[in-house]
This record gives sequence, structure tokens and C-alpha cells, in this order.
Amino acid sequence: MGTSPSEQVTLLTDYDAASAYSTAYQTLYANIRFNWDSERSQSHTLLFTTPATYPGRSIVAANVAIAAAQSGISTILVDADLRAPGLQQRFALSDTTGLSNLLASEHITLSEITAHLNQTFISNLSLIGAGTAQLEQHEASRLLAMKLPDVLTGLFQLIAETEDRSGLIIFNSPPVLTGIDAAQISTFVEQTFLVIASGQTTRAQARQAQEQLQRAHAKLVGIIMLNA
Repeated sequence: MGTSPSEQVTLLTDYDAASAYSTAYQTLYANIRFNWDSERSQSHTLLFTTPATYPGRSIVAANVAIAAAQSGISTILVDADLRAPGLQQRFALSDTTGLSNLLASEHITLSEITAHLNQTFISNLSLIGAGTAQLEQHEASRLLAMKLPDVLTGLFQLIAETEDRSGLIIFNSPPVLTGIDAAQISTFVEQTFLVIASGQTTRAQARQAQEQLQRAHAKLVGIIMLNA
């Protein structure tokens, strides 16, 4: 990616389809999809995370989700960065209920998941924001590990009931080195991508994040570099 991390504040839809910025994300999504088993009609799950905090770190997950939706695949983007959410603002949605509310609920039902799902201005793309429930960090991590499988089951069912084709669920998580959330989510998804920022991510941070994900048995399939 040829854009500076400090400038990663705009969505793919803000660029002309023929621009280098758009082409970079379309190519990234095409490479991701190339690795899927084309003979199986199923939904897929991805996680995008970073070693540490830097401006615009969630934009890769957002733009891959847009690229997927523009290709015609039903896509659900989940903001699992409960401590520093930002995807709702990026998609011009108000701070509504979302993942934290699902985690705090006693039972996760399909109707409840639907209630927290927001259709974006992009066709085929829905968003579950970070939510409004106030959870302590350790409690949020505990609930994430315990209830994320139920959330995924419901999302898979929702896609199956509303579409006659496979879908895609993309998670944006907190940085790997700020807690255990990213590693926990990585255990439930098919593919994990580590996003590093040239000039901001140190080699030590990248190595430590990779090692932490490997200890969690994440399927780390790629490292994405945002070039200064």
C-alpha cells in the first residue's frame, strides 16, 4: 500500500475506481479470495490486526470489506476494538449498540444479532459496531472468548438465510500487543492478517506480535505493509 499510515482516514469509496489506492485494495482482496477453496460454497472469516497502535489502523479492514462488497459478496464488518472503536464514524453511522452489547447479553439470538447490524451506504456491506455497553477490559476479553463462537454462528446463519451465496465476515481488532483480544479472535477465524506501518511499527513489535499470534495457533497467512 503506498499511502502513509497517518493519512489512512478515507474509505475506498472516496477514491476513483481506477486510482492506485483503489487498485491496491482490489488486488489485496483478489489475493485473499484466491486462497479460498473455490469448490466449497461457504462463508469465510478474516481478522485484520496490528502489532501496536497507530492512526488509521482500522482502515485496512474497512477497505477490504468494501472491496469484497463491491465484488458482490455479502460482507459483514465487525469492529471488535471495544476500547478504541472507530468504524461507525468512518461509515457515518451514529454510536449505536453493537458487539459489546451482544457480549453483555445473557443469550445471543439471531434476532438480537440482527438488531445490532447496521446497513452501510455500500451495497452488500453491513457493520456491527463496537457497541455502547461499558465493559472492563478483563471482562470484555473473557466474554469475547466465551461468546464469540455464538456470534459467529448467528452471523453465518444470517448470511445463509438472506443470501443464496457465500458471505464474508471481517473482524477489526485491537492491536496484538495491547491485550489478548486479537489473539483470542484469531483462534476463531480462518485467516489472520497482520498490518504493519512503515516508520511506525518496529521490528521488535512485528516480531512479538507474530509470535503472540503463533502461540494462539492463529492461521497467520499474510503481513500487510503500509508504506510511508
